[in-house]
Amino acid sequence: MAESRFPLTRRQFLGGAAAAGALSMLPPGMAESLAQPAVRGSLSDVKHVVVLMQENRSFDHYYGTMSGVRGFGDRTALTMPNGLDVLHQPSSNGKYVLPFHVDTAKVDGQDMGDLGHNWPDQHNAVGAGANRGWISAKGPNTMGYFTDADIPFHRALAGAFTTCDHYYCSVQGATTPNRIYLFTGTIDADGKYGTPANYNPADSYAPIHKWTTYPERLQAAGIPWKVYANKEVGYDEGKPFVGDYGDNPLWLFQAYHDNYDSDLSKRASVFKTWAPDSGQGKDVNHVLTEFVADCKSGSLPKVSWVVAPESYTEHPAKRPVDGAAYTQTVLNALWANQDLWSSTVLLINYDENDGFFDHVPPPLPPAGAADEFISGLPVGLGVRVPMTVVSPWSKGGWVNSQVFDHTSVIRFLEQWTGVQEPNISAWRRSTCGDLTSCFDFGQNDVTTPSLPDTAALRKRADDTQSKLPQPAPPADGSQTVPVQDSGTRPARPLPYQPSVTTSLSADKTILTTTFINQGTAAVQLAAYRADGQTDGPWQYDVAAGGSVSDTWRIKLYGGGKYNVAVHGPNRFLWQFAGNTAAAGAGVEVVGSYTADGRLLLTMTNSGTTAAALTVTANHYRSGSWTYSVPANGSITGESWDLGSFNGWYDLSATVAGDSAYLRRFTGHHETGLPTVTG
Repeated sequence: MAESRFPLTRRQFLGGAAAAGALSMLPPGMAESLAQPAVRGSLSDVKHVVVLMQENRSFDHYYGTMSGVRGFGDRTALTMPNGLDVLHQPSSNGKYVLPFHVDTAKVDGQDMGDLGHNWPDQHNAVGAGANRGWISAKGPNTMGYFTDADIPFHRALAGAFTTCDHYYCSVQGATTPNRIYLFTGTIDADGKYGTPANYNPADSYAPIHKWTTYPERLQAAGIPWKVYANKEVGYDEGKPFVGDYGDNPLWLFQAYHDNYDSDLSKRASVFKTWAPDSGQGKDVNHVLTEFVADCKSGSLPKVSWVVAPESYTEHPAKRPVDGAAYTQTVLNALWANQDLWSSTVLLINYDENDGFFDHVPPPLPPAGAADEFISGLPVGLGVRVPMTVVSPWSKGGWVNSQVFDHTSVIRFLEQWTGVQEPNISAWRRSTCGDLTSCFDFGQNDVTTPSLPDTAALRKRADDTQSKLPQPAPPADGSQTVPVQDSGTRPARPLPYQPSVTTSLSADKTILTTTFINQGTAAVQLAAYRADGQTDGPWQYDVAAGGSVSDTWRIKLYGGGKYNVAVHGPNRFLWQFAGNTAAAGAGVEVVGSYTADGRLLLTMTNSGTTAAALTVTANHYRSGSWTYSVPANGSITGESWDLGSFNGWYDLSATVAGDSAYLRRFTGHHETGLPTVTG
């Protein structure tokens, strides 16, 4: 049992009209699935994996209003000590700033400029999971977001394939450490090879690191690989459409400088002398000449990393529309060769969030986790960032809500190639998935979607951008809560099945909380105080088929009230509130799942008089059910069928005469049901 704490003195791509009608009862922003769980096939169908990592955008910033994902319509968003949800970020004037629309028809959202995104301010924003320090750490522009009208290409692509809405960057820090994680699985937090790499180096091309990278392991195993990067001028602020902006972190490793004529260095695009500026940087096909040629000739290696020049990276000082053109060129090169496209996976992710807000706090490592702390601060996970999985096996507008980070890309390559990466910490292997759940190898849809013409989008931006003012948050008093697009989206099955139970000691001074996971993969749950106090949160890693307990010492102040909210992936929220001196002190409601897809509530009463307990449906269904729970008795077997609602539930239990009592059960039942996430 963990150390006792909390003396409560601290502590839309659905087929057919029938499918649309069946889902019409569900609220906006909820992902739904009418498909059977994915038929798992073989990874051997994959012949090529291409990784395109772009720059500095958070998930909410790009996709917070997208239908069917865990965006701004999240009904399980954290509640802060002031009683407002976490979208209402506290500001210095004692008020708050809400997410605001960066309308690119009215303001120059194509060039927003940089916000803070280094080790200190990233940690201050996330605040050990409290997630309420964004304005003080980043400034009010952190809350800016785009809609479908502003980034139509990105939204169309994500809507055509699979979007991961619980994909986090690896480091609460800047670009380079996150890119190092993508290529090596670590930043050497324990300092085995010198100073941990949690910073952007002054020179992005000088060899300063000596541990083994994943491309070296592929090389040793005879697996063909290559980094595609433009070789003109390097990083030059005056010529941002060529070079690689320092985004190929292999330059930082000594092994690639030992012999520039070696196959290792050539594959890594690490060399002695940069070529001169061709003057053709604004021609995306020219910038991607090598990649396009290899796709056309059928000589693309098994594993490829694509590194964009500065103006194509989507770094906030650069234009999303140019990043869209770069991505479209990569896609066109793959799609032009049908044999290549039918056997290729393209992973499009973002290195970190820049300074842009995201409302879902990341999982964090337990104290003492190897290779996960630097000077007492957790390396990660960092903030949620976009990830789109493009392939013939991930087409259809799916959402995947499994927890991933940049090491998940390596782990997918591990599963596919058999080449292991020992740099990845045990905690990350336990907490983050390997991306295989994003695919259904039982089907292969090689048709290509119709996407917006990025050449036309670039021209529109060229014609209007200079005429528009810079974006700024609305004035106090004119802010509105962002509205997430209505609609539903199919979702992949998840390996989690969490639940929580609580019990009060006989003297009503100790609350024991037990975190349970009936799933097949470990899950992290986080307990937050929901009583207005500011300490916490506390994270609990629960192994597959396991449980973890903790005790909370309830000091009898304010009537002995307590309020604990437990959050987890895929909008899991079970909340437990009460007053040890009130009518519901002896009443407990325990939630569990049945094998046939039902939520079972068992109600007990250790008090001396009968208790009137009411269960109310908050969403998905309507109605309320009242029970008289006898003194020193129980009612068992009351259950709710979840199959009619694709596994989703949101129920609250209250006790008559006790305004403090609440048991709320919100989440999704995975086992045996079509999977959904939002």
